[in-house]
Amino acid sequence: MSVATIVSQSTPSGFSAIAVIRLSGPKAIEIAQKLSQDNKPFKHRTAQIRRIFSKKFLIDKAVFTAFLSPESYTGDDVVEISCHGNIHICETTINEIVKLGARIAEPGEYTRRAFVNGKLNLIQAESVAQLINAKSVEAVKHQTRNIDGGITDKIKELKESLISILAYMEYELDVSEEVFLDPKTLKKVKKTLKNNLKTAKSMCNTFGQGGALSYGVKIAFVGKPNVGKSTLVNKILGIEKSIISNVPGTTRDTISTETTIGGIPTTLVDTAGIHLSENEIEKEGIKRSFKEIKSADLVVLLFCDGVEVVDINEDIEKIFVYNKIDLQPYTGADRKVIPISASTGQGITSLVKQIRKRLGLLKANAAEPLITTIRQKSAMEKVSTSLSKTLKLLGENVEEVELPAQEVRNAINNIDLFTGKTTTNDILDRVFSTFCVGK
Repeated sequence: MSVATIVSQSTPSGFSAIAVIRLSGPKAIEIAQKLSQDNKPFKHRTAQIRRIFSKKFLIDKAVFTAFLSPESYTGDDVVEISCHGNIHICETTINEIVKLGARIAEPGEYTRRAFVNGKLNLIQAESVAQLINAKSVEAVKHQTRNIDGGITDKIKELKESLISILAYMEYELDVSEEVFLDPKTLKKVKKTLKNNLKTAKSMCNTFGQGGALSYGVKIAFVGKPNVGKSTLVNKILGIEKSIISNVPGTTRDTISTETTIGGIPTTLVDTAGIHLSENEIEKEGIKRSFKEIKSADLVVLLFCDGVEVVDINEDIEKIFVYNKIDLQPYTGADRKVIPISASTGQGITSLVKQIRKRLGLLKANAAEPLITTIRQKSAMEKVSTSLSKTLKLLGENVEEVELPAQEVRNAINNIDLFTGKTTTNDILDRVFSTFCVGK
């Protein structure tokens, strides 16, 4: 089956100084020559100024840069056209390219071709999408590291170690006259398997940090009316996002604001004061507050002198905060309670530090590769399960090699799922559908 030549605008649509239109496929060079009405050959990674024509009419002058196969992002011939960022110039240019034999690219099709052509593995492809959508500098650092092969290198080491173990077992099954591993080899195999299991579990545990970097976290600030929820959220944000007043029930709906805490994209939700009310608007606001509580990663429960804490039965991480210490110091005995003054800022630094600690968001080591998608986590959990079963089988019956060998094969197969070496089209469709059209 022949591969189509695809085209799309890689920069956002609109008016700008420059826009980039990307062509990729076997006819990319030929179409670029026809578009510019110039048969002069393209050189790899060399920019050329060429005209863009629609039939006989000059549309624009642009910079054409060719990336010849296989040394391109997709692995196919690629031509990037940097024209003036006018909507009509871009639309006319793309329409003309389609008339010359290309078709409009589907979302993520460039990166999917890079994956199919062996330019990227699935981990790196996922990291490209997450880099584009990164909401913090920390997220950018980790996704760039994964694209550069950070987590790939670690998973390769794990796979090579398991292949070595399987070689020992296959030797006993196919070559050796013995039906079991000798004590020396068994000891070595077990030690290596334990180290591999430790590595796999350690990688699974990075998903808390990696998932937070990729998807962000939600923190709900909950309490009865006039305990200072809005004042606290505003103090953390450093802006007056929520309306604050001494009148109880000022916040009658949830107010969500995005920020970063410790490099992690974080949504702070200022909820309506929870209390018994006959007011229909307040009742709706309280109902929405409970919805936010259920979907939150952490709930900050505020109370103050004369106002009790709201009782929440949800199985969610909670931090108890006593507010308004500037008016009445906290005299309770519960050391888990954090005393603050949202109005003066006293204790806010300690509270933010505790928030980061409770969510496991203490600043990650930029050199440590992280698992950042649920798909990656699921595959690595299966690797851990297979290794645990292998060790259990070797402990129960050292004379049995076939079943432990099968579990090691299962672990290796799941590593291939992790990197995308053996992955169904349904999974690939799901991964690349999240990309923008120009990538």
